[in-house]
Amino acid sequence: MKTLIRAGVLGAVFLALIVGGWALQAQAGNRGAKFVAYISPQNQTTTKVTRWVIHIKQRDGSWEGTLSSDGPRSLQTPGLSGVFDVKVVASGPGFAQKQLSPTPWSRADVGCNSNCSAMIGIVANSSGNDANYWTVWDAICN
Repeated sequence: MKTLIRAGVLGAVFLALIVGGWALQAQAGNRGAKFVAYISPQNQTTTKVTRWVIHIKQRDGSWEGTLSSDGPRSLQTPGLSGVFDVKVVASGPGFAQKQLSPTPWSRADVGCNSNCSAMIGIVANSSGNDANYWTVWDAICN
């Protein structure tokens, strides 16, 4: 498996995903961009962001999919690749439901080839009254 890490700061995240059994893999013969949600342990995000929905929409097509705290936490397109727009809505004990913004070093879209997995991560701020998300294009590919 060829690993492509687009943001060096995320190396530990990928290690945690692989070691923790969340291996992001694009299986040979199982083609189509795959998307995985990741809730960061930073700032105790799992206790500060308790409900979330990630909406993914193919920019130049008609495919749409949703990941959520209620499930599923990963999904795969039917043989697609390209750029996908991302919208994240979340809430928690310290803030009402709201649309999240990407972190300053990320974008509101994610690119994924048909042999790859992309990641959308959510992280709470240190006070727990807000959160952001980040995307990793073609995070892991074969």
